[in-house]
Amino acid sequence: HPPEIIKKPVNQGVRVGGVATFYCSARGDPQPTVIWRKNSKKIVLSQSRYTVYDGNGASMLRIDPVRAGRDDAPYECVAENGVGDAVSAEATLTVYEEKKTPIGFPVITQTPTIRVIETGHTAVMQCKATGSPQPKIYWLKDMKRVDMTNPRYSINSEGSLQIDNSEESDMGKYECVAENSVGTEHTKPMPLYVKVRRVPPTFSRPPEPVYEVMLGANLTLTCVAVGSPMPSVKWRMGVDQDLTPENDVPVGRNVLELSNIRVSTNYTCIARSSLGVIEATSLVKVQSLPAAPTDVTISEVTATQVRLEWSYKGPEDLQYYVIQYKPKNANQAFSEISGIITMFYVVRTLSPYTEYEFYVIAVNNIGRGPPSLPATTTTGETGINSALAYFHPSYGSVGAQSTR
Repeated sequence: HPPEIIKKPVNQGVRVGGVATFYCSARGDPQPTVIWRKNSKKIVLSQSRYTVYDGNGASMLRIDPVRAGRDDAPYECVAENGVGDAVSAEATLTVYEEKKTPIGFPVITQTPTIRVIETGHTAVMQCKATGSPQPKIYWLKDMKRVDMTNPRYSINSEGSLQIDNSEESDMGKYECVAENSVGTEHTKPMPLYVKVRRVPPTFSRPPEPVYEVMLGANLTLTCVAVGSPMPSVKWRMGVDQDLTPENDVPVGRNVLELSNIRVSTNYTCIARSSLGVIEATSLVKVQSLPAAPTDVTISEVTATQVRLEWSYKGPEDLQYYVIQYKPKNANQAFSEISGIITMFYVVRTLSPYTEYEFYVIAVNNIGRGPPSLPATTTTGETGINSALAYFHPSYGSVGAQSTR
């Protein structure tokens, strides 16, 4: 397909010292190249006031600043692709002296200023213009036309450019262009700086240090972290078992569902961004009844009292111990001593020369555990010193041998 010009440059009137821009677009197959001529001579871009921006069949010629007597001329856009003849379109630049602009020439009454904003915020580049007819306003960014198909960009009724939810890519130099049938006026390019807010990760909702659950219970652990950039959040069990797949790490929030919990385990939430890594560890503690005390031994037996000692190897966090005892063959309820916080106790006010059985029970905040194996002994006779009696669960008991 031979070249065809689909957007032709238009005549322009510009003040001395102002900016002139000519636009030209062409199509064809292959895509045509576009060159510019002034007074039928190819423009040499070594002239620093002349700049050409090309892209995808479109071309823009910018003259900045415009000089009187040198830039007044016809400018021609020429498109060729090696198929058929080259095609061209022409427009004329008229340069006006400072004080001699024609009636109705655009006057920009409010110009943009340097703006600094954070990403995600709204930026407004101000611009207002008067003229007759009322000038149409458009915007350039880094000397190229702002793409108004971007839904974040809008121009209000006066001509100001609004950029919503700004991104780093919005950073650049913006200029407002006011144009009517009389002439064209540019503002000076003004920079918009978009700062990326940089905040290391922090936990806005860390997991609790300890969760106490019953055996077989379910639990949901939630971890929320914030920062800029937003951190990824993952869970680890124990020392090194990752629970979040590397290819699917959520950002900002991670919920861990635990079911049928059998053992106490540490779970660590890890929040990570380019600015750092933070961790918070929770102990998920399975609550259970205490184990039975072991190695209950009896010593220091007299007619009315005995000393008990025992060991305990079960879960910690006991509240106290309970001793239950009664005469071995008596058909009566156990007596009980509660609130014991040591692992020994002297039971008093026993009946002389009576065989007793003793049990020790551990208690925690869940309740009472199972009783120990029984320890049995016979108290001494009244008024007689009793020898040492001892007990071992595997051997049964040995009563005190009285001495007369």
